[in-house]
Amino acid sequence: MSTLVSRLEAEHNGDYNHALTPVVIENVTSVNGCMLEKPLRGVFAKEKDRAIHLHGDSYQLIPYETILSGVSNSLDEYGVDLNGASIHFDVAGSLSRMRLRVLFGDDTEFGSHLMQYDPNDKLKFGIEIVSSYDASVIFKLQTMFLRLICDNGMKSFEPINASLRKHTLEFNVNDAFEKLKHLSTSFKNLTDRFETYQSVKLTKVEVDRLFSKFSKGVESKIYLLNQVLEKSKEHTLWDVYNALTNYGEHNQRAISVGKRTDKEYDIRESKIDKIRSHDRRNEEVQDFIQSNNFLIFVHQGVSNQLRSN
Repeated sequence: MSTLVSRLEAEHNGDYNHALTPVVIENVTSVNGCMLEKPLRGVFAKEKDRAIHLHGDSYQLIPYETILSGVSNSLDEYGVDLNGASIHFDVAGSLSRMRLRVLFGDDTEFGSHLMQYDPNDKLKFGIEIVSSYDASVIFKLQTMFLRLICDNGMKSFEPINASLRKHTLEFNVNDAFEKLKHLSTSFKNLTDRFETYQSVKLTKVEVDRLFSKFSKGVESKIYLLNQVLEKSKEHTLWDVYNALTNYGEHNQRAISVGKRTDKEYDIRESKIDKIRSHDRRNEEVQDFIQSNNFLIFVHQGVSNQLRSN
């Protein structure tokens, strides 16, 4: 038995066995006795007497068991050490979605990184795999990190060397597993970029402008970002990035309370499913950090590093 699968069976037995529930895809030609003009394809867990979702004819069913065994076998094949790794695994009760996170152990090749500009700022690296049977989230295999210095354990997910694909017939899931072969390059690219972010000093006016651009002027979202922004006399682009990714990871909303003129907010958990919320918010963050509003400061950081060398 491969290493990751063995760990899942031992440490997450309930969710793992739930994920192994057999699923099938069948043509659906009628609903409640009415013929469909165009047949659909239904995903069924017959063992649990459950119809999970109906899809169009281009949908490809990729069982969770196939994904988990494929990731596990690939990690073993490429010599990725899981000693000391922490594993987090969730499967929706309806089987609609699943998420797996693996954070590598400190004493392994991919374990951690100390930021150059602040050695107290330690990053712990890992991977995340997300998939669904109801197409509510696309298949994702991406690198991630956990920032240990952050009080609430801020996490971020990066599309570097990632596989982000819809469940269509053209998608070959085995191609995604091959990307695990290049984890060292992925993490090197991440740390280089983060060091660039940390080299860019920002005024509070610039921070506020970035938050406003990201939030499209929505005051409740700006308030939420300022609440997670680290309190410091001098801010950097790294601080802004951490606030954005904190927003992406934590399923919270700032709700206006009291009179409108008071501008008071109460931070509450969102009612949206956590996996779906993270998927949407992470996409929102990734779009912004690739926009000119953010990249203009990244280019400034690259110039700073070239001059210092």
